[in-house]
Amino acid sequence: MAGHPQVVASARQFAGSEHERLLAALKASRSGTWRWTIAEDRVEWDEALCQVYGLPPERAPTTSGEFLSLIHPDDREHAWTHIRACFEEGRDADYQFRTVVGGEERWIYDRSALVRNPDGSPAYMLGACLDVTERRRIQQERDAALEKQKLLLKELSHRVKNHLGMIVSLLHLKQSRQKDRSAAEDFARAIERVKTIAYLHDQLYRSSDVASVEVKEYLDDICDNLEASMLVDTRIRIVREITSFEFHVDKAVPLGLIVNEAITNSVKYAFSPGQEGQITVRLRVRGGRATLTIADNGRGLPADRTHGVGTRLVRALADQIGARLRMVSRNGVTLSLTFAARAGFRR
Repeated sequence: MAGHPQVVASARQFAGSEHERLLAALKASRSGTWRWTIAEDRVEWDEALCQVYGLPPERAPTTSGEFLSLIHPDDREHAWTHIRACFEEGRDADYQFRTVVGGEERWIYDRSALVRNPDGSPAYMLGACLDVTERRRIQQERDAALEKQKLLLKELSHRVKNHLGMIVSLLHLKQSRQKDRSAAEDFARAIERVKTIAYLHDQLYRSSDVASVEVKEYLDDICDNLEASMLVDTRIRIVREITSFEFHVDKAVPLGLIVNEAITNSVKYAFSPGQEGQITVRLRVRGGRATLTIADNGRGLPADRTHGVGTRLVRALADQIGARLRMVSRNGVTLSLTFAARAGFRR
């Protein structure tokens, strides 16, 4: 029965149709297969692979040298490194390279593996190639658009920083004309708040990432400015224990304003004139949660300041980033916020 002519003919017809379906599938996926018999340096391509490279079957390479000649000169060493590692070390090859045929450049993705002889020596390599030219083109266009967007955002941050600088100058001018001490102090606080936002835009302009901010550098800038503007002739010092971490811009701005507000309040209300004091700014990030603490060792918060403008602003900013706020007035004032380290702005 096995040798009956009709059975043999049917088997051949089935095998032929399977081969046609396989070729059709490979062509549809713009992929093809190859085999390299290492000892004889014989390369064999199927018809689908010729289509991938844009070559007629009669021009398909028959040796490794002929195959390498199809690869872009700048990518040959890269491709050969992967191939050599495959047959020398037995590692599967997984790489991309450019090919140039008839002046046309294409991107090819290759995945190949080594088959060994019974004695363990390399017998041949089998591989499959996929035309990824269109995918690479789309990715390059996306990368170019993203880079353009980054440049535009950096320019925007630069302009915002400059405009905020102009606002600070105008506020300074207005402050200098104030006869009322309380009004002058209000202008001073407004100036520090605007500066806090300006520092962030300055860092964004200098950073390669326009969406996040290195919080240690940002809070250090704020502390440096407050020391220079408020603590020069005092015995108060700011101690910093800030973990390096990147926060999204939407979270960094409220954090900076909270630190600015808390330190300003401590300087203004916690210490008597000439008194030695310490304000500690501490940020810890652990297990996806962040804790920001600003503490002073002064006389505590006056009862009439627990609902002041600055305190209300801190509470509003804490709510903006979804933080749990705790304020304790014992042996000084301790302000503590706990919040998700990577979550963005809560709308």
